[in-house]
Amino acid sequence: MTGGGVIGTGTEVHRGWIASPRFDLPMFVLSPLAGIVFLSVALTVPTQFAFLVQAAAFYFVAVPHYMSTYTFFLGDDYLKHYRSRQLAFFGGPAFISVAVILLWVLRFPPVIQAVVFIWNVWHVARQNGGILAMYRRLNRGTRAEHAPAHTAILGVSAAMATWNIERHPSVGRPLAALHPNAPHVLAIVFLVIGLLALVVLVRRLAQREHAVSAQELGFLASSLLMFHPYLWVVDYTLATLGMLMGHFVQYLAIVWLLHHRKYEAVPAGSGAQRVLSRISARNGLIAAFIVGSGLFFWVANHATAAAGVPSIYTVSWFAFTFIHFYLDGLIWAFRDPFVRDSVGQYLMPAERVVA
Repeated sequence: MTGGGVIGTGTEVHRGWIASPRFDLPMFVLSPLAGIVFLSVALTVPTQFAFLVQAAAFYFVAVPHYMSTYTFFLGDDYLKHYRSRQLAFFGGPAFISVAVILLWVLRFPPVIQAVVFIWNVWHVARQNGGILAMYRRLNRGTRAEHAPAHTAILGVSAAMATWNIERHPSVGRPLAALHPNAPHVLAIVFLVIGLLALVVLVRRLAQREHAVSAQELGFLASSLLMFHPYLWVVDYTLATLGMLMGHFVQYLAIVWLLHHRKYEAVPAGSGAQRVLSRISARNGLIAAFIVGSGLFFWVANHATAAAGVPSIYTVSWFAFTFIHFYLDGLIWAFRDPFVRDSVGQYLMPAERVVA
């Protein structure tokens, strides 16, 4: 992002790109580099500074990514649609919150941590598959490529995530309790599934009537490699944050690009929608949203700790995370006609499809 608005939203049309080369390359195709940069710094600075590096990444990259999900409730058409499905969009988050509180009261935080880990793998792989599908449509790919692409990304990602799963006690210990070799066998199964699906995908790509674009191939490679920190970073928490950095960058980019394009064309509406339109129109205000989100959670964390009730923040954070996962499954469900109309036409406009 640069200047007064989001890169790639001007009058020039870049066919085959979601926005433009200078936007897509850092925000999507090369987004895993954010994790490499983060890990390079976190693993080389003195121990007393490593925590600060991780805290900065968490509060000012991770938290804004989660907060961006809730900005969809500010759009008038979104809110109208959500109110027509109150059980899904309001009842679901309420149920998740109650479930997390109950699990915490019952002293089962390892269960919550294990579910977060598993859901992270699914969530990140699915986002990668979704963005790849955008490139596929913009470059006239076929629907037959959809299933093998998603399966390849999910299989390879899950294999990397579980290759050293013994380093994640909440998941590794239950697996090892079933059988000492269960974790490694599971990783191999995931890898085989992913590689077989990749072979099918490559064969179908070769059947296209025209050459596959560089940006589509680049993003496919990026998606397959995103989980690499699990292979070489010993600390699983650090590896997870390193892997997620690319995911966070992608998500922030896609959400605010969508808002910018949509509300640039329709700036009027309710007060909440006008606020969203104004923020998405200026990079400085997007940056303020990112910083403000991080500061809010930083203050909440320290305030609850100072008050002697840190569990309030912890439980709230787990619930907040699960609700993000849940809502994303609804907000980005392109099988829903409303999503195709309210999201798809702005991210994949017809004039950007390769002729």
